[in-house]
Amino acid sequence: MRPFSVRLPHLAVVGAVGIAALAGAFYFFDRPSAEAPPASAPARQAAGQPAADLSDFDALPDEALSDRAFHLVAQARRLADRGRFAEANAKLDEADKLVPGLSETAEARRRIAGLATPEGQFALQIARARNAVGNDDYADADKALAEAERLKPQAPEIAELRHAMQAAQQKEAKRNNRVADLLAAMRDAIARKDIAAADRAFNEASRIDVLDPALDQARVELAQAHDAARDKNQ
Repeated sequence: MRPFSVRLPHLAVVGAVGIAALAGAFYFFDRPSAEAPPASAPARQAAGQPAADLSDFDALPDEALSDRAFHLVAQARRLADRGRFAEANAKLDEADKLVPGLSETAEARRRIAGLATPEGQFALQIARARNAVGNDDYADADKALAEAERLKPQAPEIAELRHAMQAAQQKEAKRNNRVADLLAAMRDAIARKDIAAADRAFNEASRIDVLDPALDQARVELAQAHDAARDKNQ
């Protein structure tokens, strides 16, 4: 080991370096002009910029307001389809107040303006009659065709739809008669205790028109016949 007298100059240098480093640290932290690093762009934006203004057309509207506006536009379309144009336009006015400049609102206004014309009303009644015939709602079809005839008496669409309605009514009557015949055969088979034949007749009637109301009572009668046959065999 070297004598202390030899190591003394080396220790003096090390000590001087340490004191200088410590002084520099105190200087850095105690400077009056020391400042924190500049904030990031997102932080500056969050701290200094206001929230988006919903009246600014370039900004996205609030989600809840948009949902409400779209709902009002949908209501307006349904009202217009029923010919209630004043109420439909009132719904669109509400939508405009919530979200001004919405393209869906403008499109609905154009559509309603077209429907409010005699030609638009005629097209609306024809569409209503066609839909009613498709749903076997002949009373509503008659009403729509009468209104269409008032608007445009000699329109060929009216005669075509009346013919289609008559054909549909005849087809429905034929279907109902066939279901009635099969259910009569089912009841006859039940009376003969021929449950298998009764099942076949009922199943065929169901295939013709599963929604026929006459099937409900027939289903109860067939179930009772099955129960009676099971009790007899026990």
